[in-house]
Amino acid sequence: MKFLLLSLMFAAASCAEVGTQTKEAFILAHKQPLSTYAVENMDFVLEYGLYNVGDKPAQKVTIDDRHSFPTNSFEIVKGLLHVHYEKIPAGGNVTHSVVIRPRAFGFFNYTAAQVTYYTDNENLHVTLTNTPGEGYIYRQREYDRRFAPKYSYFIVFFLIIAPTTFGSFLLFQQSKSRFPAIIKKKTT
Repeated sequence: MKFLLLSLMFAAASCAEVGTQTKEAFILAHKQPLSTYAVENMDFVLEYGLYNVGDKPAQKVTIDDRHSFPTNSFEIVKGLLHVHYEKIPAGGNVTHSVVIRPRAFGFFNYTAAQVTYYTDNENLHVTLTNTPGEGYIYRQREYDRRFAPKYSYFIVFFLIIAPTTFGSFLLFQQSKSRFPAIIKKKTT
């Protein structure tokens, strides 16, 4: 009975594995923000990942995300939003990063990037990356208030506390110099 159950499980697993294999190129694509927060006039990093899970190489692969980040709202600092790869081998992957800088604050919808590629038999395939969704671009001033280091507060705190601490230290030193004999008697 156990042998029959074990052989049925093995047969089901092998059938599932055969059904998931493809005979041509098949690209899985993702788009992911690497920066935690989007802030106006600060760099924001995006990463695109392409994975060929097919059995054959993908030819003439392009990523196009120019429609997601219009130049009137975003400045491209480093990288390209339209990239071309001649070939991604079977089982291979490619990552691409872009650094952009938002020019305005508020809510923004991060849409999907379009990926096109050709298979060996010259069939054009068009796919989309995942969509990160709607995000908020913080105002520079708001971001600094919430997340920037508060060095100025620590300096002011130190300046307020320093006179009382220094005064207490001077009184202690004065008291210590007044009674040197008592300290020596206790130690001997």
